[in-house]
Amino acid sequence: MNESGERLNRAAAKAALYSLLAQALNYPEKDLVDNLCQGGFLGEIMDALDVLGIEGLRSSLETFQKEYTDPGVNRKNLLLEIEKDYTWMCFASKPRRLVYLFESVYNEGKLFDESTFQIARLYYEAGLKVEESFRLPPDHIAVELEFMAFLSFKELEGIKAGDRKIEEYAVELQNRTLDEHLRKFALAVAANLGKHAKAGFYQLTAQVVTALFSHM
Repeated sequence: MNESGERLNRAAAKAALYSLLAQALNYPEKDLVDNLCQGGFLGEIMDALDVLGIEGLRSSLETFQKEYTDPGVNRKNLLLEIEKDYTWMCFASKPRRLVYLFESVYNEGKLFDESTFQIARLYYEAGLKVEESFRLPPDHIAVELEFMAFLSFKELEGIKAGDRKIEEYAVELQNRTLDEHLRKFALAVAANLGKHAKAGFYQLTAQVVTALFSHM
């Protein structure tokens, strides 16, 4: 494979993986469980990790893949299990939440502080507008992951078009997002998730996030 093909595959793998992790760290919905039980969710994660050269997780991923794709799995019960764990960790735990999902809480100790506005400015630089009606703050980890998926897709578009300016600017914004915001934040979230999660899905998510952001 030539250099352009390798860059294309890596950009596509990043876009897929960031988007999947954004879904994993947003509030769980039926689509997530359907994708898990159909084999697509973890299959795509394994494929992306292989392309990016991130090793050490295939055995765990294959174990959960086998469990979730078993025809006897009750999808309603699986969704309830995941919902309960997410709510307990991220919303209902007292006196403090066990897993905060907002960068500003880790950096400044409270919601809607400097980190929130800094990452929003990066979105603006990339040509995105944060809508007031959007239900998640700009510094929610799922939003930052979707931003990285968007930038990886823009990188992919640049490679396909042979436009190095678009490609390099997308990579520059990815690096800034990682260095200034997401790498440290994601690793902190993963550490807390791995410490407190009861559901296997979130234990696995913590492992994937740790592996990805230790590698990038």
